[in-house]
Amino acid sequence: MKKIFLFPVFLAIATLSCAQNQEIFSKWSLGTSITYPLQNIYMLQVNYRPSHNHEFFIGPCFQNFGHESFKVNAYTLLLGYRYYIWKGLHVESEVYPAYNNIYSKITQTRFPGFEMWAEIKIGYQINLFKNRFFIQPAPGIGFGIFQTNKPPNFDQEINYPVFTPQIIIGARL
Repeated sequence: MKKIFLFPVFLAIATLSCAQNQEIFSKWSLGTSITYPLQNIYMLQVNYRPSHNHEFFIGPCFQNFGHESFKVNAYTLLLGYRYYIWKGLHVESEVYPAYNNIYSKITQTRFPGFEMWAEIKIGYQINLFKNRFFIQPAPGIGFGIFQTNKPPNFDQEINYPVFTPQIIIGARL
């Protein structure tokens, strides 16, 4: 019985001792996803961290991926907020308002319109090289808020929520 009780205690102590110190030398940083390009999504984020626990980010994003009956061609703005719970552990929320000029393979025409995508994530920022660089795994779930001018089969091919694997690499300015 003692071993069962001691295991969580030792696990907590090990986690506390291994967690990194979060000294930040700059409030500004740049980051980009190394996992989104695997799905033909390209983004850059400019991060601003006004205090120890709060960080805001903004940036351009371009989505160019295909489904069975349509191809997305979206010019997107990334807007987000990250809250640091403890050391590098954080939760974040993002919205992606976009102009999407979807090409339908069924009708062979374009369906221009606006959309809003959102993601909720939990992650951990790992600082490297004296806090000048970072790597930030932050998986989450994504879902559509609205989509105007949908092509045929759009709702059948998009299933919400979507798991969004995310690894960001970045540098502090």
